[in-house]
Amino acid sequence: MKFGTYHTYQVPRWTTTEQVMADELERVHLAESLGFDSVWVPEQHFFDYCACPDALTMVTYLLGQTTKVRVGAAVVNLSLTHPLRFAERAALLDHLGQGRVDLCVGRGYQWPQNVAFEVEEATTKARFTESLDIVLGAWTGEPKSYDGTYFRFPSVQTWPRPVRRPDEILLMSVGGTTPLEETIERGVPLALSSPFAPVEATAQAFSRYVDLLKASDHDVDAFLDRAIILLYTLLAPSSDEARTIAKEPYEWHMARLAALSVPPGPDHEWSSLVSYGPPPEIPDADYLRATETNLLFDDPDGFSQKIDVLRSAGVRNIVTWMGVGGVAQEHVLRSMRLFAEEVRPRFA
Repeated sequence: MKFGTYHTYQVPRWTTTEQVMADELERVHLAESLGFDSVWVPEQHFFDYCACPDALTMVTYLLGQTTKVRVGAAVVNLSLTHPLRFAERAALLDHLGQGRVDLCVGRGYQWPQNVAFEVEEATTKARFTESLDIVLGAWTGEPKSYDGTYFRFPSVQTWPRPVRRPDEILLMSVGGTTPLEETIERGVPLALSSPFAPVEATAQAFSRYVDLLKASDHDVDAFLDRAIILLYTLLAPSSDEARTIAKEPYEWHMARLAALSVPPGPDHEWSSLVSYGPPPEIPDADYLRATETNLLFDDPDGFSQKIDVLRSAGVRNIVTWMGVGGVAQEHVLRSMRLFAEEVRPRFA
């Protein structure tokens, strides 16, 4: 199996943007030195949930900061950018990265971004579909025109053309209205963020993905070598310690995620997204259930048992989001080292 780390640039009230930028870069360097296979960065806008508004820029920077680890973007929201612009930038990155770049595309989920960029929520799925059509067409190396609902342009040819095939560069985010079947139809490996489902359920979903691949014309091994699962993670010497350390940051994360994911009702003002109080506490019983079945806030043995379930389902790539919600740097670095020393050897 291969393992990566996810670097989200979250800025809860107990830290600063400057500190977060420094911490995440330290984690990237440590990930490479410890032998992690990949590092990943997101793209979100406007709020402290994520201080990385341009994943492609961050990927470019991290390519220069590293020498061998793969650098991925997850997720570039194609609903909020012109697909020809993405096609050009992604192709350029393919050349610059010399095969080290992975780009996951999707349609996003945070409603305030759609409001600010004047993209109707109901159109994001259709916009994403058109955008992906355009990107794949642009990378054929032939001039292409397009006359769709959301994008129209005369015959143009983008430069440069990527070195690799689209299925070797792109991944496709799964969730919401994007079923597993669609990634097969579009010929792009899947990226599944599944932190809130029991690990057993994620394993079952991935088993179905493997079956769909086997029934398709795609190269099964090539797709499975690139498909990823993203999981919330924190390792400590004991499961109790890991869960205790992660609880308050996780509560902040969940409160921010809920506010940004669910469009507001009549009593929910836009200003509350910027100015807000302490997050509600998650009942201990609910938190315990989640950490027992879903969240990988655990000791090395418990973590490994859950990963083994996914390996048995055919999963080959796990991206670990260590430090969800702003866990202190010392705990994240220890978690990464514990993984390298006590978990990775079991799955080599």
